[in-house]
Amino acid sequence: MELITALDDATQTEGFAFLGEFLDAYHPETADDFPHVTSILQNVSSRYLIRTRVSDGIEAVPVPILEFYSSILDRVGGDGYDFINEGLHPYGWGIGHPDHSVADDILDHVLTDIFVTNPMLEHTFYADQHLAIDLLERIVHNDSIQETISRPHREVSDTRYLLDAPAGAVSDFDPTIPRYWEWQEELDYEFILDDDVEQRIRQLVAEHGIDDDLPSDWVVSDLTL
Repeated sequence: MELITALDDATQTEGFAFLGEFLDAYHPETADDFPHVTSILQNVSSRYLIRTRVSDGIEAVPVPILEFYSSILDRVGGDGYDFINEGLHPYGWGIGHPDHSVADDILDHVLTDIFVTNPMLEHTFYADQHLAIDLLERIVHNDSIQETISRPHREVSDTRYLLDAPAGAVSDFDPTIPRYWEWQEELDYEFILDDDVEQRIRQLVAEHGIDDDLPSDWVVSDLTL
């Protein structure tokens, strides 16, 4: 935690160029396995990504941060990468960048690991709920994607599982990634679900018969798994 705080403080003081040197030096493509500081750089990069998006908009987010995440996403898999997997969650904050398609990366990764995709999708809702619901609809309306999604234990449908993402955003539970940072408090951020997005979520629930297992007066947070 001390190293994360020191690197984060220096990045805020010196700017992205300082952090960018570390991303270049310890890029996932520089070694056969992930460099030992990968999760630390994910944490600091997440803070920079979220702060920049909230204060200056998505266009101000440096592409190398998103490419860093994308490179990890391309290589991660299997056991032993729990901290690196959870460090990918804030990648969703990059949705809508004009020079790097986070949405396409998430769409591709849902075929590999829906368990990592779901929390990334939740973070897209914090970033831009309209782009996020667009992405969610792309996933659940694409039959070929639904047939290909890899999930060993299907207690619930994939659509039902992915609806946990917007439900998480409206729930009373604050996201814990990136760790050791109360970003909602620091940035005075509050997520409020737009009415039109809620109606699109309700339409997905109705289309897939999910409301059969919900209370008659259900709200979006009731979709939390």
